[in-house]
Amino acid sequence: MSTYVAAYGPDLRCYPNYSFEIGDVDGDGRQEMVALNQNGNRLRVVDLDGNVRFERRVINSGNWGSPLPCVADLNGDGRDEVVVPSGAQKFEARIVALNGEGKELGAHAFGTHGRDDYGITVPLLASIRLAPNGRAGVVAALAGGFVVALDGELNEVWRAGGFRHDFGHEFYIADVDGDGWDEIAFCTLDHINGGGKGNDWNRGELVLLDHDGTTLLRLTVDDFYPDTHFDDVAMADFRGNGRIEILVEKGFLIDLNGNLIWDVSGQFDHGQWISHTPNPRGEGRLIFISELWGSEGKSALFSGDGRKLMEIGGLPRSKLDPKRFPGWQVLPTRCHIVQWAPGETPEIFVAEQSYSPTSHDCFETVGFELKAFFLGLDGQLRDTLPFADAQIEGYWYNGEVRSRVADVDGDGRQEVVIPKQDGHVMVIKKLP
Repeated sequence: MSTYVAAYGPDLRCYPNYSFEIGDVDGDGRQEMVALNQNGNRLRVVDLDGNVRFERRVINSGNWGSPLPCVADLNGDGRDEVVVPSGAQKFEARIVALNGEGKELGAHAFGTHGRDDYGITVPLLASIRLAPNGRAGVVAALAGGFVVALDGELNEVWRAGGFRHDFGHEFYIADVDGDGWDEIAFCTLDHINGGGKGNDWNRGELVLLDHDGTTLLRLTVDDFYPDTHFDDVAMADFRGNGRIEILVEKGFLIDLNGNLIWDVSGQFDHGQWISHTPNPRGEGRLIFISELWGSEGKSALFSGDGRKLMEIGGLPRSKLDPKRFPGWQVLPTRCHIVQWAPGETPEIFVAEQSYSPTSHDCFETVGFELKAFFLGLDGQLRDTLPFADAQIEGYWYNGEVRSRVADVDGDGRQEVVIPKQDGHVMVIKKLP
């Protein structure tokens, strides 16, 4: 019997891609699943037992699961609010904040009407600290090149402009200077769905903003890597020298001035996600980077100075029957480092997902068996958890899901929360 179990499996009835978050919307100590469907017009909040807490129609205009729901306690009442894009008249960029019953508590219209390549006016949202130890606020990216910070009542605090028209996949929040205020990293580019066309048709930049919207860093992506954006960004003291530095998922570390420190990008096909933790056997942090569009097992564990410690090519990875699944691949998911119980040494989590070569649209429901892997910080396999999954007719698949790690059921132990392709959320626990 595996040490790890799928303890809960609530059904979202969609595959959310990036449009997924968790939070305690009713203050009972258990977290709910928050998801927008493929076109971004149906918000659904589901509890761990699969009960729909509320559904609400919001107003967006066509995408593939790209707008980000934000979940945070904005009014300080101990219950999280759900903040999502929902357009105003003439598709003006606008967000709404909803309580645990789906009642609108507030809204903010931004006065802009731009849409990104996926038709979204507010492609990025995140919770942010606007004051040391203060209440949560919200930071929003607006198609057309604006980033706006709002307080817990959705009043605008500052607005920064002049960025490229579209934005990357997520905001990355960290206090990089230790002053108790959050800084914000993100990618801004000409066309999020445009690919790397070159000749200045589609270029991108990595930007770091101070807590007041001042630009601290702005560098061109293809000066470092032949792409238009980075898929994941982490900020921490990776080398153990007391300085916060920036790690991007393609596999290189830069300082806050944009100087390259180390580069392992040549060891990946397509690095996609980062997880990291303090190194229990030395200085700095251990870093795990998982791929998405690479199926050769190059997802890997690194030291804080960029030395590869292991890669997943040796794991007992799943293989789909080529007669039944011609051209399909088994790819890694987003990785996480999990401290299953207080005081325990953390472990590395990475699972498998399927990729169909036919289309992002699924035209036929088909099931398969995959695995989740649990590794020690030495890179050695601790256990596997087989699980059933399926691609569902009518669902749309990109594989870029915002899985999470948190104590979602209030028992004092962390769980992994990962939406499967069949629309069910797999909540994984480690048995005591």
